[in-house]
Amino acid sequence: MAAVNLNSFYHRPEANFSPSLWGDRFISYISDSKVTEKYSKTVEVLKNDVRSLLTAPETKMIETMNLIDTIERLGVAYHFQNEIEEKLQHYFHLNTNYHDDEAYDLYTVALHFRLFRQHGHPISSEIFGKWLDVEGKFQDDLQSDAKGLLSLYEASYLRTRGETILDDALAFTTATLKSMAPNLGSPLKEQVVHALVQPLHLGIPRVEARSFISVYEEKEQKNETLMKLAKIDYNLLQIIHKEELSEISRWDDGEITRLPEYMRPLYKAVLELYEQFEEELAGEGLSYAVYYATEALKELVRGYLVEAKWFIKGYLPLFDEYLNNGLITSTYHYLTTTSFLGMGSARKDDFEWLSKKPKMLVAALKICRLVDDAVSYEVEKERGQVTTGIDSYMRENGVTKEEAKAKFWEMSMDAWKDINEEYLKESCYIAKDILMKIFNLERVLDVVYKNNEDGYTHPQKVFEPLIIALLVDPINV
Repeated sequence: MAAVNLNSFYHRPEANFSPSLWGDRFISYISDSKVTEKYSKTVEVLKNDVRSLLTAPETKMIETMNLIDTIERLGVAYHFQNEIEEKLQHYFHLNTNYHDDEAYDLYTVALHFRLFRQHGHPISSEIFGKWLDVEGKFQDDLQSDAKGLLSLYEASYLRTRGETILDDALAFTTATLKSMAPNLGSPLKEQVVHALVQPLHLGIPRVEARSFISVYEEKEQKNETLMKLAKIDYNLLQIIHKEELSEISRWDDGEITRLPEYMRPLYKAVLELYEQFEEELAGEGLSYAVYYATEALKELVRGYLVEAKWFIKGYLPLFDEYLNNGLITSTYHYLTTTSFLGMGSARKDDFEWLSKKPKMLVAALKICRLVDDAVSYEVEKERGQVTTGIDSYMRENGVTKEEAKAKFWEMSMDAWKDINEEYLKESCYIAKDILMKIFNLERVLDVVYKNNEDGYTHPQKVFEPLIIALLVDPINV
């Protein structure tokens, strides 16, 4: 049966994405084994020194929590996961009196709140009540405490639905820090300016680590051992990531005569990819994992087919109908499932949990779909796209384009609250590193679409500097 050339019947909208910025830079990379060995040995020595600091029995809670935060923000916490979790478990169950002890200022309380929630401990937001006035608003004298406000600002992004005090905290700290920033000294000024653009909780951890290393280096009271570990470990990981990228090779497209010509390379590449996955995972007793990834891919293709039919017919669905399919074509269910393939800790129960689309995943899919639609609306209209979420919402609710976009951003922030809430549920049996996959994929989205920039379509402005920092330029040691 001859393949049908759809292009002869329909005009297919073209994205016109930019060509690769990197060419064969990473494919041809060859590491220096002597440098790698030197870095590895140094890291092992420094790790032991930092571990001794972290586990010192005489250290007070406030000092240890500050150390944990610094370790995490410098990007080296993965070396000390057990020690950090043991400390946080212990401190969380102390039921500390944050209200009456003067040692617990706004900076400290907000930092503790953020750390506990980052690790899934459901500490109450009511601990911030001590800084409210009789009208329930944050006290005016806080406007002189930039360090405390920044800490509260970062903590507020871990809020859940119904936490009005944290909604108010975010609005209050954002407005106050914006007015204070020009008059602050370094490095606090740089921290505030960066945080107002990229909140820590929504940022890509490795990108944020690179940024914080520069900030921490300027601090007068920094720990030199920790500083050195952060720099060398960052460079070592950069080398490892470059080596992994260099192993990527092009597939031989071959001939698959029954498919339309434009589909053959994609089909061949995908088929070979999953065959390789299955072979490798079979040796680990994890061959079942490929089934879930391929099923997610099939669902994605079916979703694309629905969108294609809508486009051909010029059909604009109701918003709920659009969103139900749009959650699938956001690709994040497929990407999350596929990301589990390389995790030795991912069990069959984890794949099964994900396949049933739990609330945490649905919230993540909503963020992806809504943010993408809000940012890329004009570009998609230029391509001739008829069916967009913005158009559907505008027609159904009788609102303007600007109002629809604002609503999409509002719904995406509510979805972040759902993700935060699900992460805190004690009944959730899923391991935290599994849940963190969902977090980190969403963080990529936040960075890529920062300030209404479409980083996928125009990578030079958003992606290029991040890739250079992560995979090209090492840190001076």
